[in-house]
Amino acid sequence: MKRMAVMKRAALASVLALPLLALAAPRAAGAREGEQSARGSYRFSLGDGYAKYVEFDAQTLAGGGAAGSLFLSDESPLTYQDADGDGSPEETHRGFYISASFDGLTVVGNQAVMSGDVRDSSVRDLIGQRVLLTVEDNGDNSREPDRLTWGVYRPAGTWEVSDAEWENDPGVGLRWAATDAEREDDVPVAMPGSNRIDTDTFLLSAFVFVDAADGAGDILVRP
Repeated sequence: MKRMAVMKRAALASVLALPLLALAAPRAAGAREGEQSARGSYRFSLGDGYAKYVEFDAQTLAGGGAAGSLFLSDESPLTYQDADGDGSPEETHRGFYISASFDGLTVVGNQAVMSGDVRDSSVRDLIGQRVLLTVEDNGDNSREPDRLTWGVYRPAGTWEVSDAEWENDPGVGLRWAATDAEREDDVPVAMPGSNRIDTDTFLLSAFVFVDAADGAGDILVRP
């Protein structure tokens, strides 16, 4: 195993728990050879003495989309409250975990972003939320270790934009393509945009990687 650094985006809610042995993740079921992939496993801490573990495997599918899985665990305490709920009291958990099924994978060079749904968790309210995992494969060296970051997001609600001065706005439900009128080569963007959290929600450059302590494991990204 090589030394590694794990990154965590401050704006994202981490969800990790329970220490496990670092094992190589199995190949995603249903995936085919020759497709893009990202896989790895890590055991680490963020300098607070609480062990964390990440195991993931994702691969694009020939027909589109991706398949794979993610397991995150953390020994550190988690205080959780449903901010959009009915005013339920805060809950404190002594370590926790989530497992997720991937449905999206985007690979750019030695970096990859994976998206999926939380299928199981020791924190019940996290089940059904969306998760993003972003990783960077820096090869087998100690000078520039592998890195990763993660986030869990509540699914956005559905809504339609309409003109308040029209009782029955004829534009509701319409779809169109937006482009820069001053650029002939500008690629059209479908509008309104999707409110689904997936691999295209944030730019790769928006994810901030933060060095971790006592890390061991490996990340493999195949473009």
